[in-house]
Amino acid sequence: MNILHLFSNWKWTGPAEHAASLAARQQRAGHRVVFACAAPPEGAEQSLAGIARGAGLCPVTDFRLLKHFNLRANLGDIVRLRRFLQQHAFDVVHAHLPNDHFLAGMALRTCPAKSALVRTCYDGGGISGGLRARLLLSGMTDSLITVSERTREQILAGRYLPADRVWKADVPVDLERFDPQRVRNNRPDFNLSPDAIVGGIVARVQRHRRFEVLLEALRVVIREFPSFRFMIIGRGTHIHEIAVKPSQRMGIRTNLIFTGYREDNFPETLACLNFKLYLMPGSDGACRAVRESMALGIPVIAANRGMLPEIITSQRDGLIVEDTPDNLALAMLYMIEHPELRQEYGHNACLKARAQFNPEQHAGLVDNVYRQAVDRRRARA
Repeated sequence: MNILHLFSNWKWTGPAEHAASLAARQQRAGHRVVFACAAPPEGAEQSLAGIARGAGLCPVTDFRLLKHFNLRANLGDIVRLRRFLQQHAFDVVHAHLPNDHFLAGMALRTCPAKSALVRTCYDGGGISGGLRARLLLSGMTDSLITVSERTREQILAGRYLPADRVWKADVPVDLERFDPQRVRNNRPDFNLSPDAIVGGIVARVQRHRRFEVLLEALRVVIREFPSFRFMIIGRGTHIHEIAVKPSQRMGIRTNLIFTGYREDNFPETLACLNFKLYLMPGSDGACRAVRESMALGIPVIAANRGMLPEIITSQRDGLIVEDTPDNLALAMLYMIEHPELRQEYGHNACLKARAQFNPEQHAGLVDNVYRQAVDRRRARA
């Protein structure tokens, strides 16, 4: 197949990683793939274009592809994209974000190209409805891939698309990179003994990520288990105001390990944890960080939010709780006090990840979506 991927952002995010990984896998499978994304600003340390290039793609950055709607930029992109579509005769245009979905839909409406338009929706907790969503889904989409059953059911209930054009697909994980048989933790780097009980969270440290709730819960846990350690894996512009200084005032700072952003040895750092917390989705509604932990055999305590109950079966491969300080503290104490259940949950989480988050299976499902969308488009031509 001749496939064009569009991603209207330059930043390396969870959805960006999924889009680039899928495109690279399709290219290795023999498809002709073009991956278009926004050009990074000068001096950017990390960008989607750079990492896509490292994955073997040749990213096209000739379009503005802004994340948010901008009338002037969008009009220019629609004209350029229409010309690009006519030149390359793509079988499928795969849009990944709302603005590139709109650009592709408008360009295809105004040119003779017969490409099928497929969209992946990364909103695990449901889409924002309204006129814009109806325009994009009902008027511009041949097939839609959602990452959660909750979103799929919402789309069907709202009659945005018929059931045979809406697919649910689990976002895959790099199962080789997060293989518990291969990854060895780097606890010595953080002065952690092999028998220490360690919890952790992977998140950007931002004001809306409920760190105040986490710290209150940790104060309760550390009062019961003074030797408990907790790793905060991530960075944030206001990390000192949000987490460091409050933890000092609460008297728990020495129990916390602020690792910063870990790129090269992220799996090894994640493998330090006996269990992990996940309070709320950030830019990645598919909750990739939860899936990666499960692939490593690390059980997750997750808030009852969005699609998290779809990923984690509580008291089988993790715990789902209402995320008050008391509930989080009780869940952490439960994990600390029941090592045999902690290991059982981790084992079950790993088995689920191997069965449901497999990249090859996902690529096969996407191929099937493409073929049905192309056949449907050709039948209408």
